[in-house]
Amino acid sequence: MLAAPVQLHRAAILNPLDPSSWNYREDGVCAVQKGSVLASGSVASMLAEFPKSELVEHDGVLLPGFTDLHCHWVQHAVRGAYSGELLQWLQEYIWPEEGRFVDEALARKQVKTFYSDMLRAGTVMGLSFSSVHRAATEVALAEMRGDWVVGNALMAINAPAYLTRYSQHEAEELNTFVENVSKEHYAITPRFAPNMRAQDLRVAGQIADAQNLLVQTHLAESRAELCWVKELFPEAESYTDVYDRAGLLGPRTVLAHCIEMSDAEWACLADRGSWVAHCPSSNEALGNSRMPLEKLREYGIPWALASDIGAGPSHSMLHVLQRFFAVHESAGLEVSATEGLYRATLAGAAAMGRAAVAGNLMPGKRADFIVMPGKPKAEDLTGWFRDLCEGKTEELERRPLETWLSGKRIEPQGVS
Repeated sequence: MLAAPVQLHRAAILNPLDPSSWNYREDGVCAVQKGSVLASGSVASMLAEFPKSELVEHDGVLLPGFTDLHCHWVQHAVRGAYSGELLQWLQEYIWPEEGRFVDEALARKQVKTFYSDMLRAGTVMGLSFSSVHRAATEVALAEMRGDWVVGNALMAINAPAYLTRYSQHEAEELNTFVENVSKEHYAITPRFAPNMRAQDLRVAGQIADAQNLLVQTHLAESRAELCWVKELFPEAESYTDVYDRAGLLGPRTVLAHCIEMSDAEWACLADRGSWVAHCPSSNEALGNSRMPLEKLREYGIPWALASDIGAGPSHSMLHVLQRFFAVHESAGLEVSATEGLYRATLAGAAAMGRAAVAGNLMPGKRADFIVMPGKPKAEDLTGWFRDLCEGKTEELERRPLETWLSGKRIEPQGVS
């Protein structure tokens, strides 16, 4: 049997390794076979090892595609359109928008645009909330482009009836739903504690544990939210404790925001091994406090970057990186380009349970990569990467020159 053909991609290659290091070749080759990275190395060594392979030359820097650890695909059409205090923003703008997704045809149209725009901006995988609607979530899974984990928002109470009536939070209906979707691409998704009763959260935790599913929810995004949780769950020691009592915290849990937290809560997240999705552009847009990055570092809590569209004004991870650098440096924290790239790629893949197959361009991983403009010298690499994250939103969303999934280029007509 003939071996599968090998395709050689020649470019400058930047590969994230961990928060403090990356590997860079000013002129290298990445060998791809059957949609996966086979090897990488110098031009001379790769051409010698694979002499009869197709050679594709890229005018730029080859990076792994971005991972967005928290967003709402059903808010993509209104990203950045509204702002204000979190709870008022939800009630006046976002929940009415999500109510429209009872229309399956609308959902199908919107999710195609979402995936296309994500790929155009260089995002190849991520974790996303859907609306409450079963059909909309099924459409998001069926139309998937890239590697996504999606969950229908569970909203039992304290929301308009046009949403709560469709929520699949009861044990029997949630179990039935889970049995009919791909568990690899589905997450248990309580919207946030105020939309659930204690018993509803326990059901979600039990099903997630029994099926080994990812869990995604919001935690401590605003002070008003925190006060509401205290009123609704007086028996709990904290907002984090609400989720912990329900069995929702663990290494396969991703908690968005985590801003208004006590030391006891940070310690709890560290003990449980839960992940934080840090959304700097969203927090800034809604006027929330700065997420205390220093606490994540102090407690050794795993985290990755996320756009949180539609509160986040852009789906571009370059924009998220821009705001990440700006927000924390203005507070006197040191943040590096190496950590930024890692948190926008490999860290998110690890949170999704995909670190063995995605997140960077090591041999054996999916050949999901993007090409960025420029070919910097090694000594100029940090400055080049920081410059890559500068510019207006619309420029950043279209900055990648090419996007490839499993070794196949996403053609320009395939994106909006």
